[in-house]
Amino acid sequence: MSIKVSIISKINKLHTYKKEWDNLFFSFGKSAFQSFEFIYFSWLNEFSHLKDNRIAVIIIKKRKSIVAILPLYIDAYKRLRFINDEHSDYCDFIYSDNIKASDFKLNFFNLLDIKSIHLINTPQDFIYSSITSNFNNLYNFSLNNMNYSEMILKKSTFPDEIIKYRSKEKTEIRRIKKNNTNNDFFLYSKDNFIFPSNEISELRNEIISLKIRDENFLKKERLMLLENLYNSGRLIISVIKNQNKIQALSFILKKSNKYTFWIDMYNYSTKMLNLYNYICFMEHIQSFNDVKISFGRGLYDYKIKNFLPDKKKLFAFYTYKSCPNFLLFRLTFQFKNFIKSAYKIIFK
Repeated sequence: MSIKVSIISKINKLHTYKKEWDNLFFSFGKSAFQSFEFIYFSWLNEFSHLKDNRIAVIIIKKRKSIVAILPLYIDAYKRLRFINDEHSDYCDFIYSDNIKASDFKLNFFNLLDIKSIHLINTPQDFIYSSITSNFNNLYNFSLNNMNYSEMILKKSTFPDEIIKYRSKEKTEIRRIKKNNTNNDFFLYSKDNFIFPSNEISELRNEIISLKIRDENFLKKERLMLLENLYNSGRLIISVIKNQNKIQALSFILKKSNKYTFWIDMYNYSTKMLNLYNYICFMEHIQSFNDVKISFGRGLYDYKIKNFLPDKKKLFAFYTYKSCPNFLLFRLTFQFKNFIKSAYKIIFK
């Protein structure tokens, strides 16, 4: 059975596919970063004003039904990329189990006006490598560029009944909770709280003044994205208050019973405030159902040591049609890595 490929190049047309996108996402999507809301509002708030960027979402149909969605765009350098890839902790195509890699047969260079393909933060079983193997004269490079971590919590087991937790982990969690007894936990959602934009801005200004974050943190476009995601129900906020003033926030994306810590904000009013926020949320959310908790990209020591999540690899795939451009990319890539390594050695 042949497939039909369509390319969405206008943001207003994307909305006409929302129902079918949702059906595919809830059946086969692996992360909230693949949701219609995240892709749509990311483009609307963070990309639409950049005129050199072009949306290029690919829709694949088989027997008149959508079997795959590729949430892509073309940047100013004519690189094909995932929408909002730099701020997504997980990027992937969404596709049903009715389609195989051999069904795709997509030569992106013939399909789109691009010079290269840069797909980052993808899972180990990413289907892209199988797609590109269908074509000759392409120059490919891939690597494990990042890691993320996650864990499954059975209902009402955290922290005392987590099997891999020993006395060390349980004692540390109790100590963190004891240090924060004067703080109160709240879980914000669109159903019980209006999006707290003023409080978020106040905390943002506070942590920038404390040099915890720089001036580029959570600018207007990102705040608008968060508010849209919140009002759509795709985002909830774990909140810690002291005397009715917000001290810490965690913006959490959700898909069914999977929750992803995405952006954290906190001051240093008490020790281990951010960890306390994590603990409160995890205790609360697993009291209703079995859940999966993702701690996002980066294997940060304070998350790994305190929660012992499973570590997963993320990969980056780069493809060029031109050999000179590919060689230039590889040389530039290696030079940047050398500079980063030298900087770490000098300033560690």
